[in-house]
Amino acid sequence: MADELDEQLPRGVAVSRRQGAPPWQVDAGERPSLHVVVEGSFHLVQHEQRVLELAPGDLVLVGAGPPGAAPCEQRLRCLPSLPGARSSHAELLSATYAAAPAELPALAPVVHLPAADTRDSPGLLAIVSLLRAALADPGAGQEALARSLLQPLLAYTLHSHRRALAATRTVDRRIARALQLMQAKPTERWTVAALAKAAGLSRAAFARRFLAELGVPPLRHLTTIRMQRAARRLAESDDSLAAVAAEVGYDSEFAFSRAFKRHMGEAPAAFRRRCSAHGAALALPVVCAAA
Repeated sequence: MADELDEQLPRGVAVSRRQGAPPWQVDAGERPSLHVVVEGSFHLVQHEQRVLELAPGDLVLVGAGPPGAAPCEQRLRCLPSLPGARSSHAELLSATYAAAPAELPALAPVVHLPAADTRDSPGLLAIVSLLRAALADPGAGQEALARSLLQPLLAYTLHSHRRALAATRTVDRRIARALQLMQAKPTERWTVAALAKAAGLSRAAFARRFLAELGVPPLRHLTTIRMQRAARRLAESDDSLAAVAAEVGYDSEFAFSRAFKRHMGEAPAAFRRRCSAHGAALALPVVCAAA
């Protein structure tokens, strides 16, 4: 995954955690930036006009339009929950990137990912929790740790955005059949050929259509399904790692642990300990950092 991030995603150049009592604002700047609303009521403002309301748990990527697009004055304005009311606290995590994501040249200048769309992405929530923890601790090395999380943060955000877009359009019924099988039987030893046969397509046609529909290859999507289920089981149960591994289609605890760490950025045991000890404190307010 690290190689894919280096090849496809821009480098994160700055990261910050802002806190305070509204009203206050953050200029988005000239570089593309990704913002996570942890607490408070925010609005994205363009040329002094409110264009987007943001709630706790929302993510917004701004300045990520096609190359050559005209810059647009943008800022995030934090406001009290009610006009004239006093709000005790607001918090915003912000990351700035060297360039717009090259993998999505047609991306809109503003990408909004509501909290409702992050609930099924334990990876995204885990990265946000780790980032928040790093920024909350001013100790030596924490800034470097926070910067190392910026590319995974962008990767999971874009993946969740693509998935949300895919959910709003009609999926090819043959691809839908394959998706249903993956969801219903994640432990099955699926191959691209087997999924293509179930979908009634040749292997090449199936792989091509699947990538066009979901933006990722079939087996990578299957891995995402398995890791999401594994994350939930690790966070919500006391099952052994071997039992969780078997439940999501892995023959050995070692193979599962290696796949989980590659996909989630930390080992299953460490993920479970963090959720058990700090999940409620480090998670976004509207969701549990159980993708």
